[in-house]
Amino acid sequence: MTPAFVRTAALALATVLLPVATATAQKLTLSPTIGVYIPTTELLKAANGQQFKQQIGLAVGGRLGLNFSPRFGILTSVTYVPSDLKLDLATGEQVKDNANLLFGSARATFYVLPVTSPVWLNLNGGVSYVRRGGDAYAGLSDKDDIGGVVGTTVGLHLGSLLSLYVAADDYIYGTRIDETSLEAEKKTQNDVHLSVGFGIPVGR
Repeated sequence: MTPAFVRTAALALATVLLPVATATAQKLTLSPTIGVYIPTTELLKAANGQQFKQQIGLAVGGRLGLNFSPRFGILTSVTYVPSDLKLDLATGEQVKDNANLLFGSARATFYVLPVTSPVWLNLNGGVSYVRRGGDAYAGLSDKDDIGGVVGTTVGLHLGSLLSLYVAADDYIYGTRIDETSLEAEKKTQNDVHLSVGFGIPVGR
């Protein structure tokens, strides 16, 4: 094997691998998001007629996605919701208290329309984590819940760098408020997140 052949083979190999390495680096995407949090069920209903429901609120956060191919990837997300907990008393009065929420998730992603297309569409699902905070939950001993999340995202590439997308997610989990005046068994919650975000490639 001559030195000239070795140099030629090495140059050809580098020519092939360099675009691949660059493309791999571009598969990692960081996305700031903003949207709205919509609880679809009341948090719980006490035996004395009082009802507790989380209020609709602003949702801010971010996503980190890694695509292994134009069709498959993984996604992690964190969302903070500064919200209130509304208490409807049996007397007809209403009381609100600060009740913040922190959502986290890890998901698998399937692109119905590949992410390399000008317009792309994905379906995703995985595990979710919910943490409660604020004055309304200060007395609770169990402020964390583990559940599932399913969602869909449609995006549009804005040139070679940015992408704009709209996402809809449903966080499904069971929650329990462990106070003696309220029911102790877990109740299934469906919390909908609607958000918009900008995808920014990392490592380009």
